[in-house]
Order: sequence, then C-alpha cells, then structure tokens
Amino acid sequence: MHSVNLFELASQQAKWATVRQRVIANNIANVNTNGFTPSDVAPFKEVLSKTAGGMSVTNANHIGGGVGRGEFNVTEREATSQIVSESGGKVSIEDELIAAGEVRKAYELNTAIVKSFHRMILMTTRGG
Repeated sequence: MHSVNLFELASQQAKWATVRQRVIANNIANVNTNGFTPSDVAPFKEVLSKTAGGMSVTNANHIGGGVGRGEFNVTEREATSQIVSESGGKVSIEDELIAAGEVRKAYELNTAIVKSFHRMILMTTRGG
C-alpha cells in the first residue's frame, strides 16, 4: 500500500491551479487579439492519473516518470460560446470567467483540506 503525502499532493494541486490561472489570465488578456486561440490546462485528475501509479522520484538525479513539478499539459481549446469578438478573436470572455471561478473553487477546497489536516496534526501532537 502506498503512503500518501497529503501536503505534497496539496502543493501539486496548488501549482496546477496557479498554472491554470495564468493560462486563463493570458486568454482574457488576448480576448481582442485577432487569430488568438485560447488555451487550457489538463484537469488535475489527469495529472494525478499520470503520477499516482508511476515511480516516485526520490533523488533529483533520477529520471522522472509522468508529470514532474510544474509540468502541466497546456493545450489549445475552442471556445464553447459562438460569440466572436469584433476583432475576430476566438476567446469567449464568459468561458474564461467560468474557468476563473473553477480555479477559485479549487484554491478554496485545497486551502480547506490543508487547514483540516493541519488542525488534526496539531490535535494529535497536543495529546487530544
């Protein structure tokens, strides 16, 4: 059975959310750029599926398998909205704002989980 380092997992999820937030901000910044194609980051569950079953890197000199730190799959995507900006850009501001809300929820969930486990660790070390 594998041991799960919750704080390592939470750290990786926070890094994923940061990358996704940057991609979304870039999409919003280019909403009026002609020919710009919006991008998005692969869902975190895909990142987990690539790393959870693979080998662990215990030394920086080892060859890593799967996704390493800070390496998230960023791909171009089509806007789900049919609205095209006056400049001909493919970015839908509505889609980007929805995605930004998803990132906010991911940060909030991550923070809540880490706080809960931190409290449990403190209660354990105090002797209950």
